[in-house]
Amino acid sequence: MPKPKTTKTKPAAAGADGKATTTAKERSKGRRLPTARDSTEPSSENKKPEDMQPASAPQIPGNVIRKLLAFSLLLLALPILAYFGSLKYIFVGSTASSAIVAVIVANVVLAAYVYAAWIEDTSEHPAHTNTRKLKRR
Repeated sequence: MPKPKTTKTKPAAAGADGKATTTAKERSKGRRLPTARDSTEPSSENKKPEDMQPASAPQIPGNVIRKLLAFSLLLLALPILAYFGSLKYIFVGSTASSAIVAVIVANVVLAAYVYAAWIEDTSEHPAHTNTRKLKRR
């Protein structure tokens, strides 16, 4: 009658900081060894949402996100449309010329985004003009 095989587990290897690390076999099974930090820190499900975010998290306005999304979609679609449109209707069969048109369109979209961001930034902060007028006699 054959004996059942028994496997011995090796002790966890310590990392450079002296804490136990997981072995490749344990990582593949989805297990990890407990560390000293596990007992002192509350688990992520016990943390409140306001504890999860840093206090200095920037608040990004919705119009900025919409503008970024719109220009991202334009940057994706317009150069492709310009390439195939110019390939079929303007430079019939000339891929190099059509590629140049697509690159120009992509640069125009990028320049428009930079201009829109610049205008938005300057509209939020009034121009620093000299309000003191010099009187001449």
